[in-house]
Amino acid sequence: MKLIKKYNYILKFPIFIIILSIILTIINLIFPLSNQINSIISLISILLLCFIIGIKKGLNTKEQAYKEGLKLGLINILVLYILNCLTLNFALPLKKIFYFLIICITIILGCIIGINKKRL
Repeated sequence: MKLIKKYNYILKFPIFIIILSIILTIINLIFPLSNQINSIISLISILLLCFIIGIKKGLNTKEQAYKEGLKLGLINILVLYILNCLTLNFALPLKKIFYFLIICITIILGCIIGINKKRL
């Protein structure tokens, strides 16, 4: 049970990505959207999820928030990269590196805000 609680934050991320992909696919079947709009919707959704996960992790941590956020961010980036490799796209262009960096920074900021809210 402790193992599930410890990795709860990691499990939410790929499940959310799969559900988001299904929802965007259904929306595109009903209302065809451009690729830019799909990219913006998925980016905003993933950043919101990362921020919320970071805040929750920050509220539950006793250590330095940026270290916890960095660990969680790197784990989520690794999950995203593995999902990317499953689509047989092993290349890592500069655009994806910035995307991963933005996700990591969002999680770190969420952890910092979460630990600061805990102290109030």
